[in-house]
Amino acid sequence: MIASTLLGIVRCDPAYEIKYVRESIKEKYGYDISYDKAWQSLKRAVEVVYGTWENSVTLLPKYMRALSKYNSGTVVELKHLRLVDGTHMYTKYKYKLLIAVTLDANNQILPLAFALVDEENYESWHWFLGNVARHVTRGCSGVCLISDRHAGITSAVQDLPDFKPRRGVHRFCLRHVCSNFNSKFKNIHLKDLCWEAGIQH
Repeated sequence: MIASTLLGIVRCDPAYEIKYVRESIKEKYGYDISYDKAWQSLKRAVEVVYGTWENSVTLLPKYMRALSKYNSGTVVELKHLRLVDGTHMYTKYKYKLLIAVTLDANNQILPLAFALVDEENYESWHWFLGNVARHVTRGCSGVCLISDRHAGITSAVQDLPDFKPRRGVHRFCLRHVCSNFNSKFKNIHLKDLCWEAGIQH
């Protein structure tokens, strides 16, 4: 019953939060529901409207084929592991989206490549950045890769010659550097000085 009440809401807002589920049920029916009941009801409503996670993952290859067919020049690389034995996938909703972007002629963000991976580590970043080098920046020199200081990226770049001198360079995002600097020193004036120092070089 609660899930059916949420169908219209979920269609308009797929990211509707559990706390609002509890509030809306309280307001509509005058009844307090538990967090667990709100979560289960919201999950059911999302599945009715958008399908299950498993069905969505099953449709990914079809979606990728359509991307390749109707978007000239699109390259799709699929790499997955089959499980020999069944296991509970407690982290199935915690996949990471890796994305490479650039700025177009109007100084607007333009996505170049993306990947859905199970976790952010050396292997996933090496595979992703390797594909970026192979399919996006191939033949280009002077490519500047800007990233945060994630250990997986830093390690992967060490093994990818396209992002090392003389073919390219790897630099850290100044916004992330200043944010980390401020987290340590907690001084907005020093953070501003860090930014000024960074944009001078």
